Amino acid sequence: MNKKVIIGVIVVLVVAVLGGVLFWAFNKNKDDKKESSKKEKADLSQYAGTYEGKYTKLVGDSQKNEEEFSLELKKDGTGTHYRDDYSFDVTWSVDGDEFKMTETFIGDPIEYVGTLKGDDLDIFNGDPEDMWTYEYVYVKK
Repeated sequence: MNKKVIIGVIVVLVVAVLGGVLFWAFNKNKDDKKESSKKEKADLSQYAGTYEGKYTKLVGDSQKNEEEFSLELKKDGTGTHYRDDYSFDVTWSVDGDEFKMTETFIGDPIEYVGTLKGDDLDIFNGDPEDMWTYEYVYVKK
């Protein structure tokens, strides 16, 4: 056989093998992401529900405000925060006892952090050590 033909056959085989490996790796990664996403959504379902506000207060103040407010968490990681006679769209996640939520207010995100233990949810709309941060305390209905 001609040298050029042999080199051509080798190049075609190498490209075919590399293409097969890349195709397999890409699809495996896609399947892993789908499986991971399913697990995450399944884990969130145990926390989904309506949480009634017990009270809110500034961290640096002992006076508790007991106006009505609530938080509806959906198992897909979205929800609605009802407070101050308004409703705000939220996204949320849980990692162990650590709760994180982002609320959209007039197009701007407000970050919340806190803890979710059993039916008790305690979140802060900023640094929990800052005296001007609001703390929201809820209990699951």
